[in-house]
Amino acid sequence: MRKFYNKAQKMMNLENLAYLTVAGLPLYLVKVSFFGFLSNVLEILEALVLFIWLLDKKYPKPRASELMKTHKKYLFSIGLIIFGLIISTWLNGNYRVGLGIIKGWFVLPALFTGAVLSIFDRDKALNIFKVFFASALAVSLAALGCFFSGQLTYDGRLTGPFNSPNYLAMYLSPALITGLMLARSQRVKVKNKNYNFGKLYYAGCVIIMASLYLTYSYAAWSAVIISLIIAETITNRRNILKSKVFWGGIFLTVLLFFSQWNSGKLQDAYTFAERSSLSSRLMIWKTGGKLAKDNLLWGIGPGNFQAKYLEYQKFYPPYLEWAVPHPHNLYLAFLLQAGLPGLAGFILFLFFWLADVWRMERSALRTIVLATMFYILIHGLVDTTYFKNDLAIIFWLNFLILSQKKLASKTPVTSHG
Repeated sequence: MRKFYNKAQKMMNLENLAYLTVAGLPLYLVKVSFFGFLSNVLEILEALVLFIWLLDKKYPKPRASELMKTHKKYLFSIGLIIFGLIISTWLNGNYRVGLGIIKGWFVLPALFTGAVLSIFDRDKALNIFKVFFASALAVSLAALGCFFSGQLTYDGRLTGPFNSPNYLAMYLSPALITGLMLARSQRVKVKNKNYNFGKLYYAGCVIIMASLYLTYSYAAWSAVIISLIIAETITNRRNILKSKVFWGGIFLTVLLFFSQWNSGKLQDAYTFAERSSLSSRLMIWKTGGKLAKDNLLWGIGPGNFQAKYLEYQKFYPPYLEWAVPHPHNLYLAFLLQAGLPGLAGFILFLFFWLADVWRMERSALRTIVLATMFYILIHGLVDTTYFKNDLAIIFWLNFLILSQKKLASKTPVTSHG
C-alpha cells in the first residue's frame, strides 16, 4: 500500500498537476458550488497548483522587490487592468458576477501562469504547449463524434462540448497553430538515432483542422492563416513573397472559401443579407460603440453587457440577435468591462510583451507564442478571444516565453522545416 501511495504521489507532483490543468481547460464547463459560491473544476485545479506551489520549498518564490525589478512594466500593465475591472465593478454593481469574472478570467490565470513560469525551466516550457495540443486533439475527436452522431446547430455547424461553434473554433485555432509549429521542430535523438515525430503532429493537425472546418467560423480560418504568415515572416526575416507559408496560406484561403461558395452563410455575408451573421455583428458593434461612448472612462462593468445591450435596444430597430453576452470584439470588450484604464493596460502589456519577444532568439516556442498571440489579436477584431476561462489561460500561457531570457544572437538561426 505504501509503495502504491509513493508511486501515486510521484505521478501527481506539481509538474504533472500543471499539465493536468492545461489538459483540462474545457473543464471550466463543469460547475461546482461551495457554500453558495459558484466555481468550476478548472478554477479548482488552478487554485490547487497555486496552493501546492506556495507550500513547496523546492520551487523558488520571487520576492516583491525582484518582481518589481524584472517585471515592473508587466506588473504595471496588469495592475491597470485589475484596477479598471475593480472600479468598473464597483461603479456598475453586479458585484458577484463581476468579482467572479475578475477571479476566473484574470487573477487565477495570471497567477497560475506565474507559478508555471517558476515550476518549469526553459527546456520544459514547451511541454505545456504540447499538452495543450493533446487536449485540443481530444476535444476535436469528441467534436467529430458529435458530428457523426448529428449533434449540430440548427444551421449545421459543429459545437462539440462547447456552447457555440465560435467557442470551439477559438479553442482549436491556437492548438492548430501549436501543432503545425511543433511538427516542424520535433526531432528527438534516441540511442544515437534521430527520430522525427513531425508526422504524428501533422496527423493530429489534420484531425483538428477537420473539426475547425466544421465550425464554419470564417473569422477563425482567416485569423489562423494570417497569423501563421506573419509569424513565419518575422521568424525567418525573409521576403514574404518568397515564403512557402505565404503562398500555402493564400492557396488554403482560396480553397476554404471556394468550398463555401454556394453556402447560405457566405452568400448572406457578401450580399449583406438582412438576417446574416455579419448584419447581426454590425448591430452588436453599433450598440457596443454607443455603450462605450456613453461610458467611456469606466465602462459598464464585467458581466453586464447582455443587460446593457438589451437596455439599448430602444435606440435601434429590432435586434437580429438577443442573447449576446459579449460585444464580439476583444478591444471593445476590454473598454466596456474595464474602462479606459483596463484597455490601456491591455495595450501596454501587449506592447511590452511583443518588444521582449522580438529581441529573443528564434525557437519553436517563440514562433508558437508569436503566431498564437497574432491569432488572438486578429480574430479578436470580430470576436471576443479572451473573456472565457480556457481562452484566458491560453492567452496567459504565451507569457511562458519569458523563461527564454537569452536575447537574439548575432549568428543566424536556421529554422526547421
